Amino acid sequence: MRKILIAEDNVEISDMMRNYLLRAGHVVYQAYDGAQALDLAGKMQPDLVLLDIMMPVADGYEVCRKLRNTMDIPIIVVSAKVAEEDKERMFALGADDYLTKPFSFNEMVMRVNAQLRRYYEFNANKNKGTRHYGDFTVSSERFEAKYKEEIIALTAKEFKILDYLTVNENQIIPKQKLIDEVWGIDEYIDENTVAVTIARLRDKLAKVGITNIVTVWGLGYKWQY
Repeated sequence: MRKILIAEDNVEISDMMRNYLLRAGHVVYQAYDGAQALDLAGKMQPDLVLLDIMMPVADGYEVCRKLRNTMDIPIIVVSAKVAEEDKERMFALGADDYLTKPFSFNEMVMRVNAQLRRYYEFNANKNKGTRHYGDFTVSSERFEAKYKEEIIALTAKEFKILDYLTVNENQIIPKQKLIDEVWGIDEYIDENTVAVTIARLRDKLAKVGITNIVTVWGLGYKWQY
């Protein structure tokens, strides 16, 4: 089950897309203009975006450009624009696929699932290695953090946060994204729980001189290296 954001100003089409995606087992959020799409993307941290081009307030070009500044998730364009220059422009802005209206809703679901599968297979392979930061190492495979030869005792949640931040080093990770990745989207966790867990993690790392977890106020956290 993945979180899908539909950015489509036609309510009837949006609802049909939602219904097919729900039947496929996904969680779905709907935005009806570009500004709402950007707001929901920031708050809900979707795993994939289905993006129309011709929307009020902010069009799909602007939304795609702004999403790519902060997210690397798959973006599938769904548009009535069929000209090659429109497709080229969206791909240049970072879109991963382009579905021309009218389209088969079954095909849409297949494309969504294919993009999600490729994205998560790629990230799973990327996450298997060991990251080195001087004498400090983080190993996803061994589920451990070490300073020189000393294993640092971390809880499962503390290690998952450390692992996710280091895999995405120098990227700002919103609190909601950490909640989704570490606790899961089916578990209700407030942002204070994240802050407390990170504070404990920082205290443990600070004992061996590691202070790379940075708070970016109003946005989230990052591993700065």
